[in-house]
Amino acid sequence: MKRLLSILLIVVISLVAVISFGCSKSGLSGTYEGTLPCADCPGLQTLITFNSDGTFYMEETYLESDVEPRITNGTWVLNGDIITFTAGDYRFEYKLISEKEIRWAPGGEEITGTDLNWSLLKK
Repeated sequence: MKRLLSILLIVVISLVAVISFGCSKSGLSGTYEGTLPCADCPGLQTLITFNSDGTFYMEETYLESDVEPRITNGTWVLNGDIITFTAGDYRFEYKLISEKEIRWAPGGEEITGTDLNWSLLKK
């Protein structure tokens, strides 16, 4: 009986940990998109596709601009609630808000004190 209770306790703790820490790589797989603030244009249409193998594809399009979209490919890792993207020397972070929302978090820190929308939502 004592052994059964110990096993049950381990299972419950494991489930709580999985729920608390959010998504796995397979849970994040998919495409997130939105329009982020832009200093010199009406917005930066951003699309990030997470692949379950730890790679990503990102397309950034400056709205109302003749500039070609910027395409970035690389790898991503989830550490706690911070997603770190790496493409060569280029590195940036987003915070995992939920399985349906990520938010730009430069240096792993969420932007505060603004009403601007820094989130991308899952398609």
